[in-house]
Amino acid sequence: VGPGHGVQLSSGRLVVPAYTYYVHRRLCGAVALPCCTRQHALVFYSDDGGHSWHKGDLVAGGETGECQVAEIIGDDAQCPVLYCNARAARGCRAVAFSTDRGLRFGRSARCTELGEPPRGCQGSVVSFPAPAGDTPTWLLYSHPTDRHRRRDLGVYVNPSPLDGASWRRPWVLRAGPAGYSDLAVCPGGCFGCLFECGASSACEEI
Repeated sequence: VGPGHGVQLSSGRLVVPAYTYYVHRRLCGAVALPCCTRQHALVFYSDDGGHSWHKGDLVAGGETGECQVAEIIGDDAQCPVLYCNARAARGCRAVAFSTDRGLRFGRSARCTELGEPPRGCQGSVVSFPAPAGDTPTWLLYSHPTDRHRRRDLGVYVNPSPLDGASWRRPWVLRAGPAGYSDLAVCPGGCFGCLFECGASSACEEI
């Protein structure tokens, strides 16, 4: 589970993002040994205030690791979409959508607008009420902007969350080595961002 934060959906459901190593194939013999494992994102959810928890289905498709989720409220407030943004090792982030509040996600797809360094890096995403436009909810995302190494932490905004091509160019929050981050929506239209950084390494301090 983690790193990052969980969310409470408009329905009251608590959702915590996670990932697991799933054994796709085993070597047969006296002792079955795993020979093919892959990371898959998923969520845990609770509908009783955290007293009991259940596991959603694994996100299908390519490997998806550390992830964050955000609820997107569209024109029909009764049919929100849960957006999953996950670490991937193919040069860009992987995204998936759920229309049943996290029980099942559609097959993950590559989001080429959001790059990854060679081995990937955790990123954070939050949704917030749109300040303008036709879409009720916008997305804010934080992640290193350099596609070659963990540096130059930036924040991106997407005014059309269901369209992966709508991410705007990032604003660099911290130039230099930087790694993991976590976003929060604060009162008064402000945002908070906790992140790793350093002078020579991305994880010297927070």
